[in-house]
Order: sequence, then C-alpha cells, then structure tokens
Amino acid sequence: MFYLAVIFLLIIVFILEEILLLKRFLNKNFRNKEQLLVKIDALDKELSPIKKNIDALEKQMSEHFFFYDLMRKLSPFLNKKGLFKVFSEEIKYLGEVEAVEFSRPENEKKYLQFVFDDEGSSLYVKTTSKKIIEHQDVLRKLLELCTERINLYDRFQQLSIYDALTETYNRRYFVIRFIEEFERAKKFSLKLSFLMIDIDNFKKINDTYGHLVGDAVLKEIAKIIKQNIREIDSLARFGGEEFSLILPETDKMSAIVVGERIRSKISERIIKAFDETLSVTISTGVGSFPQNTLYSDVLMEIADKALYQAKISGRNRVCWF
Repeated sequence: MFYLAVIFLLIIVFILEEILLLKRFLNKNFRNKEQLLVKIDALDKELSPIKKNIDALEKQMSEHFFFYDLMRKLSPFLNKKGLFKVFSEEIKYLGEVEAVEFSRPENEKKYLQFVFDDEGSSLYVKTTSKKIIEHQDVLRKLLELCTERINLYDRFQQLSIYDALTETYNRRYFVIRFIEEFERAKKFSLKLSFLMIDIDNFKKINDTYGHLVGDAVLKEIAKIIKQNIREIDSLARFGGEEFSLILPETDKMSAIVVGERIRSKISERIIKAFDETLSVTISTGVGSFPQNTLYSDVLMEIADKALYQAKISGRNRVCWF
C-alpha cells in the first residue's frame, strides 16, 4: 500500500509538470492566447482537488517516515536513560517543544504526560504543537513498547545471573565474576579471598521439617550473609545448601574475621519458618590470593578443603590453611 502511494504521488507530480510545460509551449506558439489561457485555467481548477490530495498525501507520508525513523532510533536502547534522552530530542522534529521534564512539573495541566512503567513514572512534555498533541497516543504507545522491551531484557538478565530462591548470584555467573576479580587482583597486585560456606546438617532440616522450611532457611541464611558483607563483595548460591563468597582486596586474616562475623550472626539467629522455629549453624573454609596460591582453580580447591576441615572438626567454625 505504501509503495502504491509513492508511485501515485510520482505520477501526479509528473502530470503537473507536463501541464506547466504545455502551458508555456502554447503561450509561445499560439495567437489566441486568451482563449487558451481560459481553457488552461479551467484545467487548473479541475486539478485543484488533486493538488490538495497530493499535499495531504505528502503530509501523511512525512509523518509515517517520522514514526518509522523514531522507532528505528529508539529500538536499540536497552536502558531507559538513553531511551528518554533520544525520545525527548526526536519529538522536537514533529513539532515545537517548550520543555521536557522527568519529575512532576508544578503546573502539570500544561504538559502532556507519558507514563512509561507500572510504577507510574512519567515523562512530561510541554508543547502547543498540534501534531504532537494529535499524535500523543501513538507516541505514548511507542514509548510504552520500548520501555516494556527494556523491562523484559532486565528481567531476562535477572533470571540469567541470579538464583531465584536466595536472590544471590547463580553458580555460572559467579564463576565468571570470580575469574574477573582474580585476574584483576593479579594484574594490580591486590589481595583476594574466597570463602566456601555450607549449612550444617541441612539434609536433616529437610528430612525433619520438609523442603519448604529448608527453602526458608536458605533464604534467611543468604539474607544474613548479605547484611554482613560489602557492596563490592560477591555472594552466590554455589549448589544445594552451599554458598560462595568473593572478597576483593581482602587478605587472609581479614577474610577470617568476615567468616567469623557471619558464622556468629547466623548461630545467634532464631529462624522462623512457617510454624517452625529453629537454630542453624554454618561451616566455612577460607582461601586467599596470593598467600595460598597464584592460581584461581587452586584457590577454590583450597577453600573447599578448608570447608571440609571445618566439617570434620565439629562444624560451626571457620577453617583455613
């Protein structure tokens, strides 16, 4: 349909140009110019509706091209900041814009509101442009589609790197983070510590109280660990009831202190899970770079062996080599 409209437009433009050429030719070559001019004027009047249709078609096509181009420019964005910046700049080509604001303006009635997520966050555009006002629903829908795409991407990212139960990193992503931190520590001669944490007698908890209670315990343990580490530290559910912790720029003694603090906080906590109330302890193994090893895989193995040492030594403790 679009291509037919373009072809139709080109044909009409061609016809109008031919008429103008004919008019000039007749003026030069015929004596009865007045009679000819009357006929040509009559022909112009007959073509007047066609000219109006052409103008309307040109306007409609320019708007279609604008929205196509706007969609093309907005679709690559996977973050809302970049999306809103380009959107607020591009709509100025559709009509005059006095102001664009992300916070609620004082006189909200003078602004068009573009809600872009379920939380009610909005973009406010102040304009008197008839085109923008006329197409505000289309612009709003376009912005909603783009933000929905970003939200879906964020959700996908969330699912791909986090453990759904404990909201800590999953094992796959954690190993990537560990290699990155280890390489950074090697490159800049920094300290790095790695902790393996295991919930004591977790199988007994599952067998006695059921898996729903076990899941609640896992969530609570993850919460306590996160409350006692820094933002730069990385925590993951490494598998089952086992957690792993990366402590960047941390030597062995500092890591032992962190491990003891976490162990103490967990042993003191009374965990309420549904109708059950129980106490839980953890065992922890510590490995450090470069004190224990210069290799990333060996560092993990050392922490794992230290964890095993904590288990056979009576549990509820932190061990290291």
